[in-house]
Amino acid sequence: MDKALTDTTCLQGADDVVFTAMEDEAVLLHLGTRKYYGLNETGLRIWQMIQVGASLGDIATTLSSEYEVEVDEAREGVFGLCGELLDEGLVRVGSSSADSNSE
Repeated sequence: MDKALTDTTCLQGADDVVFTAMEDEAVLLHLGTRKYYGLNETGLRIWQMIQVGASLGDIATTLSSEYEVEVDEAREGVFGLCGELLDEGLVRVGSSSADSNSE
């Protein structure tokens, strides 16, 4: 499986993942593995944007603005977390924003 993430990659929550937000953090439960995962405030914000179909590049740009960090730093964090979420089976690659016109 090609896990190459790009700025136009869009992710989707996996079907067997349950999400619960609690103030400034969140918990993900993978029903298949029965493992819990915690997300801090930034991770929660990334998850929320994944759920509305934002591309990874758009997520990084938004976080850069909201948290007043450089876009490259935000991008590194977004790609790092999303790579981990993908590796753990919590998300899957959806159609990229560049592909949305061909569906």
